[in-house]
Amino acid sequence: MIKVMFDTNVYISYIRNGSHRHDMERRGTVKYLAATVMMELWAGARTRAAERLLRVILTPYMAGDRVVALNIKSHVAMGRFLASMRAEHGSLLKHAGFLNDLRLAYEALSVGAIIHTEDRGHFEIIKERLPSLKLEFL
Repeated sequence: MIKVMFDTNVYISYIRNGSHRHDMERRGTVKYLAATVMMELWAGARTRAAERLLRVILTPYMAGDRVVALNIKSHVAMGRFLASMRAEHGSLLKHAGFLNDLRLAYEALSVGAIIHTEDRGHFEIIKERLPSLKLEFL
């Protein structure tokens, strides 16, 4: 089975206009939810209707024990990663979006999942230092 994890932007496009329906509903894959993505989705839920929709989308992940959170070892590795890029990409270290994408990368690596994302920029930078990261740009 192919393991996949979707970036927040993919969920948002799917919710707003049905984009990426084929990827989101593809059979033959095991879908995981990054805890970071779950946090970002909840942060963006501004109405009760949005909260209800998130519960519908997220409950299967929680019920199936497929929500992935990082352990201490991963946090140490991320700290080292960030330290290594200070000279070349130091300004990115101040952006929550980049830091959340880095967390997503480590969450995907922890279960061997392919990240499906619309964000080529951040993930190309991350992949330079994490060559084992698997990405599919949508």
